[in-house]
Amino acid sequence: MSDASDKLCFLVVDDQPLITGALSMLLTSENPDSEVFTANSVDDARKLVHSHAPEADLLILDLSMPGVVGTSLLEEFVREEPSLKILVLSGVTDRESVMNTLSLGAAGFVPKTLDTDLLLTAIHFVLKGGVYLPSKIIEESQRRGFFAEAGEGIAGRMASAPTLPPRQMDVLRELAKGNPIKRICTNLSLSEGTVKTHVSAIYRAFGARNRTEALIAAHRAGYKINL
Repeated sequence: MSDASDKLCFLVVDDQPLITGALSMLLTSENPDSEVFTANSVDDARKLVHSHAPEADLLILDLSMPGVVGTSLLEEFVREEPSLKILVLSGVTDRESVMNTLSLGAAGFVPKTLDTDLLLTAIHFVLKGGVYLPSKIIEESQRRGFFAEAGEGIAGRMASAPTLPPRQMDVLRELAKGNPIKRICTNLSLSEGTVKTHVSAIYRAFGARNRTEALIAAHRAGYKINL
């Protein structure tokens, strides 16, 4: 999944301890230096995200947590931690549900029936800054069409294609690599507050509400961003 020298931080939220335990073992077996923090309830999930979001590389989130209505927990985390990459894990795999999670800001969608190798592929893809969809959904919905539709919606919130200052361009490149806030701070030798200010400015410039929307908008505006 990554070089052994990389120390990744994962947050795993699922109401079944068996699943969070299995995912923890899978992630650490791929990279023994990884840190994995888990939660099995909504309250613990909120505490987990609030405590570890700045350094987290990825949140793997089960949508069907007891006490959660629809996608409300996903929406809450996207709203409060817009730079956090979220890979949704769910037993519901109809096209409408999958595309809705992406439109809300998730960086990918993984069915709970996905085998281990494909799950690792999805995690690796999202860590690199990509947006992961199951192959069946890609075939059914024509992924490019979704991005075009999403991009048009974002474009409607932009007055014109923005020109970013050099430092914001640096931050945008780091976002496109899939790096979390703390890693961006280290790579650019900036404070966390400064990086968050730049990220917020980038979102405003592109009329975006989260990282996924910002990268789609930047790509459509001509910036060399890989989706």
